[in-house]
Amino acid sequence: MSDAGDRAPVTVTDEDDRVPTHVPDAPTRPATRRPRRRPAGPVARFEPGKVAEARHRNPTWIVAGVLLVLLSALGGVLLFTSSDDRDSVLVAARDLDPGRPVERADLRVQRVAVDGGVATMPVDAVDGIVGEHPVGRIPAGTMLAPGMFVSTQPLGPDEVVIGAALDPGEAPMAQLQLGSAVELVRIDVPAAGTTDVPASAAPLGVGTVWAVEPIATGQLWVSVRVTRDIGLAASVAAAEDRLRVALVGGTG
Repeated sequence: MSDAGDRAPVTVTDEDDRVPTHVPDAPTRPATRRPRRRPAGPVARFEPGKVAEARHRNPTWIVAGVLLVLLSALGGVLLFTSSDDRDSVLVAARDLDPGRPVERADLRVQRVAVDGGVATMPVDAVDGIVGEHPVGRIPAGTMLAPGMFVSTQPLGPDEVVIGAALDPGEAPMAQLQLGSAVELVRIDVPAAGTTDVPASAAPLGVGTVWAVEPIATGQLWVSVRVTRDIGLAASVAAAEDRLRVALVGGTG
């Protein structure tokens, strides 16, 4: 037996009176933001109005590095020089012909590897070679030896040396040197007052200056090495004061 007072009240609702209940949408999740990546290294801070300071380098390390490079280069040069067994010798800078004395321009220095039995001339022998005469023709580039030169070139069986005292104008005094090639000329000048005979000049031949020196009279004494036939004609011209000496170009 149930008690009516204990029952809960029941409300009856007509279906036409029901109000549709709004079902709320499911809440949307906010979009997930990716975390920022931090830079791997420190980032320079920019401060407006502040000038960046120049980075100073230690000058001591710079100087030490330069000195190290120089010492290494110097050591390499010394090592190469100490291992170089070549000698400095004299060689012919151009063709040397007999009859013409050697000049400094005819010689040059070259470093070569020389065996013990090979004759050479060291650099300090240059003063002794200048003025010497080659015994024979020496081609350019030939390594020189003492036996290649003599103080005076010996005369051949058909050669003579003639001498003459020449006044200024009768020879190129400033240009004549030992070994210079010259041409001997005989001149014929008509006597004073003679007009129908012209002056003339006849070449006698070529020779080589054997010696040349000024004398007290103001003249120039010239000795010329020539063949016998030229020497006889030149001696007669010198005795008559008709001998002239001309310098031959390209050989002196």
